[in-house]
Amino acid sequence: MPRVAITIPGKNPQPYRFQIDRKKVTVGRASDNDIIIDCSSVSSLHCTMERVEGGYILRDRHSTNGITLDQDDMAVIDLRNDNEVRVGDVKFEYTLSNDELDELDDEEFVPHAQKTSDASNEPEVEKKPEKKSNKKPKVGTPVPRPATPAPVLASSSSDSSFLYGLALFVCGILSFYAGLDHSYSGKQRNAGRENDVSLLKDMKEGRPPLSEAAKEEKTK
Repeated sequence: MPRVAITIPGKNPQPYRFQIDRKKVTVGRASDNDIIIDCSSVSSLHCTMERVEGGYILRDRHSTNGITLDQDDMAVIDLRNDNEVRVGDVKFEYTLSNDELDELDDEEFVPHAQKTSDASNEPEVEKKPEKKSNKKPKVGTPVPRPATPAPVLASSSSDSSFLYGLALFVCGILSFYAGLDHSYSGKQRNAGRENDVSLLKDMKEGRPPLSEAAKEEKTK
């Protein structure tokens, strides 16, 4: 099993051992970590020790004082026997037995080491533009409707125009009748009719014009 020894200045070393197949071990000052380091230079969650093909790596988790390898600030460290590794100000010793090293030699190891300066200079991944949704509105979603214009009500001016036209029509009829009655009355008086002669009265009583009556007398 890999052996980790934590050396805090002024305190006795704290040894830890972990199964070789364990995937991740958390390291920090908080009590919920797998490896607890009681030191003010260590963050609550400072780093993680992770199992990879061919060994272990130590990955910084945005800690305040970082992790170092041979005094170089690192974002990721490939753990090897006898490396001079520090977590904050605390010495972090990592050791594998010869049998464990032989076991890991059967695995292909890809280096993960990365300095902090290189990690900070990595280009940011460009975000893809968001696609506009072509989905139809869900049932129950209010859909704006065009405003319906208010119906136009008939104005008083249109009523006045109608009444004015009707009055002109009636006056025209009355004028026409008055002229016709005047002509009829004049012809009847010339034919010998006396008293008041009216076309309307003769029509109501069924009286024929005088000239037609005289013609009928001659035929008898």
